[in-house]
Amino acid sequence: MKCLLITKLKTLTERDKYWLVCELLIIAALIVFGQVYSFDFIIYDDELYVTKNPKLLFGLTQKNILWAFTTFHAANWHPLTWLSLFLDFELYGMKPCGYHLTNVAIHLFSAILLFVAFQRMTRDTLKSALLALIFLAHPLHVESVASVAGRKDVLSGLFWVLTILSYFYYTKKPEALRYLSVMFFLAIGLMSKPTVVTLPFVLLLLDYWPLKRINSAGINNDSLGVAGDYGWKNNIPVFLRLFLEKLPLFFLSLFASLLTLHAQKGARVVISLSVIPFFDRLKNAVVSYMLYLWKAIWPVDLSYFYPYSPMKTFWQVSVAVLLLALISILVWRLRKSNPWLIVGWLWFAGTLVPMIGIVQVGAQAIADRYTYIPLIGLSIAAVWGSYDLIVKLQRGKVLITVFWCLLLSLLIIDSHYQTSYWRNSFELFDHALKIDQRNYLAHNNLGVVFNRLKRNDIAEGFFYEALRIKPNLAEAKKNVAYIMVIKGKNMEAENIYRDVLRLNPFDMTARRNLCDLLQRTKKHAEAVTCYREALLQSNEDAELHNNIAVVLDATRKRQEALSHLRQALQLRPGYEDARRNLDILERKAPLDELQPSGSEMTSPVYMKIDPTN
Repeated sequence: MKCLLITKLKTLTERDKYWLVCELLIIAALIVFGQVYSFDFIIYDDELYVTKNPKLLFGLTQKNILWAFTTFHAANWHPLTWLSLFLDFELYGMKPCGYHLTNVAIHLFSAILLFVAFQRMTRDTLKSALLALIFLAHPLHVESVASVAGRKDVLSGLFWVLTILSYFYYTKKPEALRYLSVMFFLAIGLMSKPTVVTLPFVLLLLDYWPLKRINSAGINNDSLGVAGDYGWKNNIPVFLRLFLEKLPLFFLSLFASLLTLHAQKGARVVISLSVIPFFDRLKNAVVSYMLYLWKAIWPVDLSYFYPYSPMKTFWQVSVAVLLLALISILVWRLRKSNPWLIVGWLWFAGTLVPMIGIVQVGAQAIADRYTYIPLIGLSIAAVWGSYDLIVKLQRGKVLITVFWCLLLSLLIIDSHYQTSYWRNSFELFDHALKIDQRNYLAHNNLGVVFNRLKRNDIAEGFFYEALRIKPNLAEAKKNVAYIMVIKGKNMEAENIYRDVLRLNPFDMTARRNLCDLLQRTKKHAEAVTCYREALLQSNEDAELHNNIAVVLDATRKRQEALSHLRQALQLRPGYEDARRNLDILERKAPLDELQPSGSEMTSPVYMKIDPTN
């Protein structure tokens, strides 16, 4: 399929070339991602963003728009991602096919724009088409597209490319309106996912190549209108000028960085140095760079989660440092004759910095989704570098073109199979365990899958296996407590929840489930105290207001119970459980706080204890 592109390009007009490349990108997208229309939501981050996000049920309302711009839910500030999901709910309800197809459409559009951007900047249609096809079909990008929670990746990628395209037009004719368009798309990208903070640095790389605003003699005078000719020894004013030109963009990135740091600290997802020392993080970062590089070249055994292991051996770190140093020295020495190599390498290395683990967020060592933008840099170096090598070896382009045809065909096939693992939660987690039997999160999540299939005997085994591998895994402990509740072993479950809260007093799932357990076992005084502590951490949780109302009614605090139920319905107008409980209370005659408890609410409805993934 890709070879057809090569043979036709020479005889086609520029417009026809564009259409041909777009058609090939669409065909590749259908082959790889056409299957997602039948995919389900995943019992993982999809719950955080969609299936267990109560805000989603209201759709794209004025209140939700305000919430999107003011919340740090999911330990991030990405309002545009929330707005896009709210719009999906308006269009598709809770049908997963619509959410998945939206991700595919955004990814495809980004690939087309990436082709347009680099074709305009380099005037090389063939290489730009190959770059776009790699971006579209590389297996490392499957997670970002096949997962609904990957919306933030594909959306930020779209605005990343639009920013670059706007910047290209600005460099052709520097004026305020065009610069404002660059700022606008960067700001929108930052509101999709904060990892876009590295984009201003990438624009500096593009100044060097392919825009050639800096050359071996200094600065391209046409792009900035600078008089005179600067040599390399006098280049400080040139780089300073280019940096100052992007100062507003750096300020936008700084603002987004500070917001993200605040959000992640508030959500307590940043791992402290006492847990993972700085030197261990540095070792993991160095090895991770090489793992990302290897997976880009050999994308097999890809998983949704790679457990963090601080035990990096001396040889692993040494080899990684040596290879990184050799690659960096090589691309630096070739920077004049092969500028795309240093641009591609620094694009890859630089855009990975926020996710490389120096500031460790979450339990993963690496993640496929983190390569969504960095892989473009490696692809630039590979595509332009391969054709330059053929020219130097005085061989025809046919050889390298056939190579890319075969490679892209293999990538598309591999990505098709990799995408199929995201069909449902069982297939995804089972595939992860086939890759690594010590993947404790996959064990835990498979347990949740079996629990929802009412196979708690199997689920319990997965939970205990997760704890065998990682004894302090809070999610698995809470799930074991859930199994204990089902078995009627309430005291054992209560002790487990209290143990989790001793390790992390801010674990809202453990606190919520403990409160519900205390309520069910008629420990009303302890339950009220527990719910009050929970509401101090999450006062806008409608379920908590409903549940404490049930306990307050049982302890003859009718008026306070009514107040909490009304607040629950104010937070979630369609909350049927709270509506039912409120109706039960309001139908009774007015009672004071001292009335006997025999008139307490009959058949109250409260939140069930759920397993956690």
